[in-house]
Amino acid sequence: MRQQTLDLIIEGGWVIDGLGGPRRRADVGVAGERIAAIGDLADVAAARRVDARGKIVAPGFIDVHGHDDLMFVERPGLEWKTSQGITSVVVGNCGVSGAPAPLPGNTAAALALLGETPLFTDMRAYFDALRAQQPMINVAALVGHANLRLAAMRDPAAQPTEQEQDAMQRMLDDALAAGAVGFSTGLAYQPGGAAQAAELEGLARVAAARGAMHTSHIRNEGDEVEAAVDEVLAVGRNTGCATVLSHHKCMLPRNWGKSHATLANIDRARGEGVDVALDIYPYPGSSTILIPERAEIIDDIRITWSTPHPECGGEYLSDIAARWGCDKTTAARRLCPAGAIYFAMDETEVQRIFRHERCMVGSDGLPNDAHPHPRLWGSFTRVLGRYVREAQLLTLEAAVAKMTALPARVFGLAGRGQLTDGAWADIVVFDADTIEDRATWEAPTLASAGVEHVLVNGSQVFPAAAGMPRPGRILRREAMAADAAGSVQ
Repeated sequence: MRQQTLDLIIEGGWVIDGLGGPRRRADVGVAGERIAAIGDLADVAAARRVDARGKIVAPGFIDVHGHDDLMFVERPGLEWKTSQGITSVVVGNCGVSGAPAPLPGNTAAALALLGETPLFTDMRAYFDALRAQQPMINVAALVGHANLRLAAMRDPAAQPTEQEQDAMQRMLDDALAAGAVGFSTGLAYQPGGAAQAAELEGLARVAAARGAMHTSHIRNEGDEVEAAVDEVLAVGRNTGCATVLSHHKCMLPRNWGKSHATLANIDRARGEGVDVALDIYPYPGSSTILIPERAEIIDDIRITWSTPHPECGGEYLSDIAARWGCDKTTAARRLCPAGAIYFAMDETEVQRIFRHERCMVGSDGLPNDAHPHPRLWGSFTRVLGRYVREAQLLTLEAAVAKMTALPARVFGLAGRGQLTDGAWADIVVFDADTIEDRATWEAPTLASAGVEHVLVNGSQVFPAAAGMPRPGRILRREAMAADAAGSVQ
């Protein structure tokens, strides 16, 4: 080892390994795509050295909930990821994914979240396109349940026939064989909302047989949130399929506080052997397509994009309705298809959910939005600046573990999410005293502060440099041994 010339040594920083243990001052050596050594490397030769004195050196962050499926093709720089230290993302969430493509004539409003590129025939074709394009960061992909319905069913709003259910299960199995890590449901949207237990459990059994998983945007995050959580937990309980509850929240003031019950039910399921985790984004506003039925029950709704009225992006629905001289529901219908931010969450409850030992961080960012939710550019730095440094909700080491080793464990991303000898060299260097999100509701695409260096598989991706390679890989789900990563709760 002492005779080897390393490609890079990050020297003098405070190393947080991602596994939850205390930081230590050490150098980190990189050879090729892997971490070659951690310790005192002062006498080791290196082609390049980076001074990290006074800074934190941590595993690159894993965004467990992205909608960047088509952005790898349309906007491959992914600056909204790299600038906040994200080195891996899980795409295909909320039931919509880059593949499979719908049957002719079938569509769904939620597909507009993804981008303009035509969807791919199947996941194998999607992965081939990503490899040809070369991703900037690592990507793990889920198969969208809405895509399966749209690709298999002549009437996606109906219940599947036996033949259509078989077709969905075969498509899912093929996608998992091609490298997808699981499937996602968007039960709050159509056509996913038409699904009943037998359909969901049939798909979950296919995933479980492959050692894959099910993530879910649950059916209701408002008045029926407890029943909606229980519905998804029952799928995991009845099939043995690993489960993630996406962007868990309790919407509308009358439901604030219900997370006490939902988290208790999650823990009860875990005690029964259900493999379940969850994620949040650290904001009190949610964002998705504009749903006119919400117009009168949520006071503050901000439009993020509108196809017929693009000039309304960034405005509040109430202001648009007043200008048009109509009620908010009518205005919303005139704006559709459109996207919106809904201010209906309680910050205290978001923080309570975040502290749960199985809670991870997912940006749920929508890069295709003209005026996106600031979570796209600021989720991970917001956690480190506001939740750790300012609010002191948990230690920096614990927060890093939630964004690195825990998601690597949950999604089966072997060799990721930890700084250990031989691990993949996904690394972020940041200043714990200055790191913060700068994206706001008014200026949602401002890059974060405090992130100084980001490496993916040993290659620099931030700050961007001319001629910089795109070093990301497509990640498959792997069975992980009960090693140090398994100690992360």
